[in-house]
Amino acid sequence: MVRVELEDIAVSADENQFLVLLRSEKGELLPIQIDALQAIAIAAGRSAEKTERPLTHDLLVSVLEMLGATVARVEITDLIEGTFFSMLVLERSGVQFDVDARPSDALAVAARTQAPIFVAEHVLEENSLRDEFGSSGGAEA
Repeated sequence: MVRVELEDIAVSADENQFLVLLRSEKGELLPIQIDALQAIAIAAGRSAEKTERPLTHDLLVSVLEMLGATVARVEITDLIEGTFFSMLVLERSGVQFDVDARPSDALAVAARTQAPIFVAEHVLEENSLRDEFGSSGGAEA
């Protein structure tokens, strides 16, 4: 697994396509296609924006806190037939639990909890943009 940072959310000129951009320490950029609502959820988490009522990801974080669990990390584990797979790795009383999650949901939770994000090496190697022109594109979350 390679640690990455949630660098940005890119929007196409026509505002119909969104990409979440994850960057490794080596500079590799992994684009993951998301929809508008997912982009809003991730952006809201990144800005620590408070809403009048909790959004779904805020609710999940609150429930985890009440149960004494933390988000240890997010793992982007695979890319199969154009779909990324990920896990929320939760920790409670020294025990870890892997929870299957859509990458967009996992990243929205990570943005709210400052949990570290990791990508499987093979996913990063096969799908990252290594230069300004890009050698491959993103798939859907």
